[in-house]
Amino acid sequence: MPKNLKNFLLNIICISNISVATASAQMLFVPFENESSYSGAWNLSTEIPDYIAAYFREFHSIDVLSSTVFNSLAAEISENESDYDDLEFISNIAEKYGIKFVVMGSIKTFDIIRFTAGEPILAGYESFSCEIDCQIKIYNLVSNSMEYFNDINSKIANRGLGLTLFGKPTEEKIQFYSLNTIRFGGEEFSKTIVGETMFQFCENLSADIKSNSKEILKKDTHKSLKQKITDHKLDSIAIKSEVLKGKILTYDNSTGEAFINLGDEDALKQGEELFIYAKSDSLFDPVSNRFLGISEKRISTIEIIEVRGGKLSLGVVTENRQLVTIGMEIRKIVLKKQN
Repeated sequence: MPKNLKNFLLNIICISNISVATASAQMLFVPFENESSYSGAWNLSTEIPDYIAAYFREFHSIDVLSSTVFNSLAAEISENESDYDDLEFISNIAEKYGIKFVVMGSIKTFDIIRFTAGEPILAGYESFSCEIDCQIKIYNLVSNSMEYFNDINSKIANRGLGLTLFGKPTEEKIQFYSLNTIRFGGEEFSKTIVGETMFQFCENLSADIKSNSKEILKKDTHKSLKQKITDHKLDSIAIKSEVLKGKILTYDNSTGEAFINLGDEDALKQGEELFIYAKSDSLFDPVSNRFLGISEKRISTIEIIEVRGGKLSLGVVTENRQLVTIGMEIRKIVLKKQN
């Protein structure tokens, strides 16, 4: 490609993805190194970090810049793509926008597997699974140190084996063969097992970051005087969530074991953790003194050890067991699947 044409196209990409905004970014994502065996249509090097960036913006109110925008900014400075992996080069771009953290990573595993058994023409069984594994590094440019480093994994297999009759394809099979035509991070993407696995990956990453650093996911309220931009690339990623709610049906405070009214129908899985909430203070309107309701506070967590049915699971309360009672509400934020 002629150099002038390449520069022209890069400028178009840059203009379409960034513009002046009212708040500076505090976290910059750079393209991940793809070491997986995936060979499909998605560009995982930018799609995965861009999805994580959109998740952080949505659920943690973090001002972020995507790896797609980073590529645009980097191309304005250097045509040598090998520079884009250099931390000093990245830091020079980040400093311009008052960015505190830089997120880098390598994709170790990105597998989508279909298992079949039986005669396809008559009837058979099939199941699908997806696994994503990445090594994530987060640099603190203020302290010039590694703030976070860990391997994060997410794996989901659809619940049980789906029966296919007389060769009629299941919805999962149709999704499987149309994945390359679905936009990564779009609304259709969230309906697939890959979208569900990617969302769970972000939840696992968030939980691990919180347990290792108090600063990374803390919203920066400092008003930076650096140049400020916003990232339009992230607006195209549709991450819609809903709150899964249930109740504690039985509880043994000596062992911590509890049965809850959530199960297979709620896509609950062994090993998942949900939060337990208790009633707290009465709320009144400050003007009319009218009673508005009762607030709730999170007091504990419950880990699922066995899914017993469509609406029944056994779990173990992991903390503050003395505060938990029958009837308390349990919640978990899950990916919303559009109809």
